[in-house]
Amino acid sequence: MNTPRSTSQLSREQIIAAGNKLAPAAVTLGRLRPLLADPNTELEEIVNLIRLDPALTLHVVRLSNSVLFGTYQHIDTLEGAVGRVGFMEIYRLVGLAASKQLCQRDLITYRLSATRLWENSVATAAAAEVLALPANVESGLSYAAGLLRNLGTVVIDTCSAGKVYPGEAEWPLISDWEKQTFGMTSAEVTTTLLEHWRFPAGVVDAIRAQHDPLADDISNVGACVLNLACGVSRRFGLDLPGEAKHWERSEAKLALGGVTDLVLEQCAENAHAHYLALCATLG
Repeated sequence: MNTPRSTSQLSREQIIAAGNKLAPAAVTLGRLRPLLADPNTELEEIVNLIRLDPALTLHVVRLSNSVLFGTYQHIDTLEGAVGRVGFMEIYRLVGLAASKQLCQRDLITYRLSATRLWENSVATAAAAEVLALPANVESGLSYAAGLLRNLGTVVIDTCSAGKVYPGEAEWPLISDWEKQTFGMTSAEVTTTLLEHWRFPAGVVDAIRAQHDPLADDISNVGACVLNLACGVSRRFGLDLPGEAKHWERSEAKLALGGVTDLVLEQCAENAHAHYLALCATLG
């Protein structure tokens, strides 16, 4: 393995500036969660938050007209869209919009197509949401962690100054290459942004420890769910380069995630169906 000198240290200012430009819908997703958790939240509050992002507004209205929501009556207002799909489903739609917003172009730094990045994000989110149940963690937070875990990858690509990942033969773990080349991993970039946007600690901590949820003395069940979900995505053939070793299954991970091998297999089947349904939502 080569060990090139790190020459492109990313600053917090660079990360936040790039993130705000690339993913405004992700900011909305973070602000949406506490509103949805409050039983006193009115529809108008949800609508006013989403409306701050015109592109997101159009996206949500379009998605609400999907036949998957059980009607062919066309809706052209945000109020109608939120009313049709319901508060919790609107969280899924905003999350999908945020991930789609992130995956607009191929990532030259990672030799990665926008399509594969988006497929991995959605597949991981679907698997994490399914695996949250046996792990007894909040499914909405696991879903958000799966969708947004690749945010740092997009930010690094924007700030990479022409550097390109040489491949698994030279760097089996892409996180090692990121750390050496940019001074931090894509997961660390993601958590820097999510903390700045005041995402729940459950999302931030899951992404921070996703590569090794057993590393700390304090068990990180959310990180274990995300780790197992990434392994499920790999089984779907939707994994990303330089990550496979992180997702190797172990008895300790299964125990922390509250699943057996058999339950994990069943979850993987359910997650694949959920992934296809989420993709169908976007048409």
